[in-house]
Amino acid sequence: MKAKLCVFFISVFLLVSGCVSQHTNLLYNKKPAFYSYIVGDIQGNHISVEHEADVYTAPASCQKTISALLAYKTFGSDYRYETKLYITKKNHKIHNAVVVFAGDPTLKTENLLRLLKPLNGVTITGKVFLDASLFKTPPHSPNLMMDDIGTEYGQPVSSMNIDKNLIIVTVRSNKIDTPALIANDSGYHIESSVITTLEPSSIKLSIHDNHIKASGNINLNDAPLELKISPVDFDSYILRKIKDILKTANIKGRVVIIRDQKQLPVKLILLNTVKSEPLSSIIPPALKISDNFVFDSLYLKIIHSQSTHDIKNWNDGDEIIRSLIHQYFNIDMTNSMFVDGSGLSRYNRVQPRKLFAILKQGYYTNGFVTALASPGEPNSTLAKRTELLQYIKAKTGNMSGISCLCGYSVSNHPKAFVIIANSFAPPSKEIFPVLDNFVNYYSRK
Repeated sequence: MKAKLCVFFISVFLLVSGCVSQHTNLLYNKKPAFYSYIVGDIQGNHISVEHEADVYTAPASCQKTISALLAYKTFGSDYRYETKLYITKKNHKIHNAVVVFAGDPTLKTENLLRLLKPLNGVTITGKVFLDASLFKTPPHSPNLMMDDIGTEYGQPVSSMNIDKNLIIVTVRSNKIDTPALIANDSGYHIESSVITTLEPSSIKLSIHDNHIKASGNINLNDAPLELKISPVDFDSYILRKIKDILKTANIKGRVVIIRDQKQLPVKLILLNTVKSEPLSSIIPPALKISDNFVFDSLYLKIIHSQSTHDIKNWNDGDEIIRSLIHQYFNIDMTNSMFVDGSGLSRYNRVQPRKLFAILKQGYYTNGFVTALASPGEPNSTLAKRTELLQYIKAKTGNMSGISCLCGYSVSNHPKAFVIIANSFAPPSKEIFPVLDNFVNYYSRK
């Protein structure tokens, strides 16, 4: 009898193992990779399918779903960043001006012009202080790869952000076989070897020692090309921006950046405030386009708001994020790691099962599901993922050798899913239909 039971349990084990292996092989045969995934119901504990769901892996931009949920939970969907203008007076006249930055990732030149409007035409006899004391972390995370710094997607992040901390370079064609016309919006010197040709446009930008280098060619018949690059010397970028803004507003004064509140003048008088849009308007478009800058800014805002002491390193946020996940969702994230909010760093790690558990609870967070992209949605990372079922709401995550998809099937029987592929050969676009078809299959079941 015992022998028969033993054979029975072994047979069941092999059958179950074979089913899981078959699912994985279906993925592997289409695109060889290491796959970890889990799909299950929102309500209850039913799991449709899972494989290696407890393996720690880099979530790439799927981490933005966690950052978004923590921002909603910590600040509320109605939260607005506030950038404030203070002044001091001497002999009944304006002496100093102080701009207090709040880490607003959406702050633009026009917002600052509106903030400074009460000072238009004024000469500041003291100083114009830029208060960047809210965040003590360096503007570039040490967890980034060197190739990410200076790119359009790897901007510096600070409590003082202007125009997404990007330099816009505009390239215009000229006469054939002559240098192209090139300019930028931040007053940087450009060394350009870009030539006007009849070949397809191909331009490479880099920045070194506050000099932009441009190489390549622009097609004679192309409209002006707008390219973006981020500064490496962040203070230089901010000072250039502020001096241009002051010039436009006809405000005269010496500008200094302060990172210690003790160095600010006393007896400040609040003169003006500009507010951002609420988080309910900031997070959805940032999720849809996978905006690293917005989510790294939110990460710093969250961890600084929760700490009783100065946070000087990006890594110091790891313990805070894990603690907040436990507080809000009662999920133990021991051995997970969160060193930014965007998922851009490869040092981030999470188990698909834990991300799945967070998403299950996140389904009930007001506005979160609708903030995710739909298949074919313009200006989103799913714009070309039209093979996905229309009732899928998802977040993508992609970096070299890693591709992820997480989110929901919002049909009559809603499910959450997480699937992460690692160590596959390029190009990345070949793995997208593999992941999409897998999600479609289990969304229907």
